[in-house]
Amino acid sequence: MALNSTPRRRFGVALGVVLTGVTAGLIGFAGVASAHTPQVSAECKGETTVLKVDLTQYVVGKNGKTNHVKISDGTTVLEDKDFQQQYKNTFKVSGEVAHDFTVNIKAWDDPDRKHGWTTDRTLHVEACVVKPPTETKTTETTTTTTTTPEVPPTTVTTSSTSSAPVVATTTSPAPPAAQGGPLAETGASIALPLGIAGVLLAGGVGALFVVRRRSKA
Repeated sequence: MALNSTPRRRFGVALGVVLTGVTAGLIGFAGVASAHTPQVSAECKGETTVLKVDLTQYVVGKNGKTNHVKISDGTTVLEDKDFQQQYKNTFKVSGEVAHDFTVNIKAWDDPDRKHGWTTDRTLHVEACVVKPPTETKTTETTTTTTTTPEVPPTTVTTSSTSSAPVVATTTSPAPPAAQGGPLAETGASIALPLGIAGVLLAGGVGALFVVRRRSKA
């Protein structure tokens, strides 16, 4: 019984050592796997775009080395700084336009990116505010064109031989003045003709008297 108990004890001790080593390795692996936890998110909050960066469980730098984070919104740098075990910040930008965020994380204990602790995260967020389309008013202009018909030119033919019309003018004698009435006013005085007639009549009577007197002698 004593001989059999000794190998069993040795076997038990060896098995305990192996299990302890495996357990310690698993615990160490779990610790390494759970470290260097980057959490980055971007979303719309109402009419604002919100970017959250939460870096936890990073290892404190040694020999002048440290962890570093650079955060950009397109070409605009929002943050560019070193940090120790963790970094946490929230950025709020306008939601009227789309955004392309870039988060560059450098872990001092992963310079070659072998463990994935040094990494780059890129996030795209569409505009949170959708503007209504701009109404364009179109004014229709109606142009009325009035076409005046062309009037053909008038051709006037003139005869080379033309006879002037003969107009016969008939002058009606003025009606005699009423007997015993005043002479009609013609615009010319009749006293002179009457005087001349009186003189001629007197001369004729005188001549006739002289002729008769001579014939009797």
